[in-house]
Amino acid sequence: MRKMKLKLTILLLGVAIFLLSGCTQKLDKAKQSFDHQGISYEMQLPGGWKRDKEVRSDYGLQTVLSAEDTKSNSYLFITSIPVKEVQYKGFGEETREKIKERYNYKKTEDVYMKEIKIGDAPAYKYTVNTSYKDKSVWAHLYYIWTEHGFVQMTFYSADDNSYEKRSEIIDEAVATFKEVDFDETKAQKGLIDQEKEEGDVITIENKKLKMETTGVRQITGTDNKKLLAIRYTFTNLALEAVQPAVWKEYVVAKQNEKPLRFGELPEDTSFLDVKELVMAQSKELKQGEQVESVVLYELLDKSRIELSFSQEEFPEKEPVGVVIPE
Repeated sequence: MRKMKLKLTILLLGVAIFLLSGCTQKLDKAKQSFDHQGISYEMQLPGGWKRDKEVRSDYGLQTVLSAEDTKSNSYLFITSIPVKEVQYKGFGEETREKIKERYNYKKTEDVYMKEIKIGDAPAYKYTVNTSYKDKSVWAHLYYIWTEHGFVQMTFYSADDNSYEKRSEIIDEAVATFKEVDFDETKAQKGLIDQEKEEGDVITIENKKLKMETTGVRQITGTDNKKLLAIRYTFTNLALEAVQPAVWKEYVVAKQNEKPLRFGELPEDTSFLDVKELVMAQSKELKQGEQVESVVLYELLDKSRIELSFSQEEFPEKEPVGVVIPE
């Protein structure tokens, strides 16, 4: 009888431990606080996820928080911009179409999309299958409009036996997200700092095409080489199809009068947006079509870069200086 009681006690203890461990797998108790341009946010991460001490810089929208699951090949990137820069009307289907092309889906309806609410904030969620660090993952993309900010959360969730359960926990974590404060003074300063970092807009245009820079950033390429990434919007104005890669034919970058080589990203790069923008260089655009792309240059030092332009294609277009951001 005593042995039976002992076995029952051990069994009950095991059940209790199992239940407790199940609870700890849901959400981390600590609230993660982060801010961008005067807007302060907070949320809870899924249980077992660890916030990076140094944010993994992504290209484009500013990355304000990054984290990873300590038990699987799963990662999180959060970016933010002022809410006035993104319209809610028409966003859902337009973004679904862009995601279809970005992740090589054949049909738009194959991209999972749901209009949701995060607290009082309107939001959209999309899910697609892709790869990260050469491994299959499910990308859960959340776009959220708070009072002052537009926030994108990108979760790369490992394509494993725990995918469905992890997806539910990720939803629960996103549900805890909210804007908690706004400082107008810091917001204005943040915009000024961003404008300094991105530099002046450079427009290159003729009857056949238009290329307009939207930002510059310093990133790390293959063999830890320092690269300057110049992001630009490309528009085809001609009847013939053309690729954004013609930038390389019409623009020469120099430092101290020395032409710069084009750079490359490592295969396991965390600069996911840059990788996709590089791929966009080879996209065939019809007349009137527009796409964002990026060109990468290997830096020789920290001195200013001079961009010069084909005088045959862009007569009298003067060279332009570009300051390398820190």
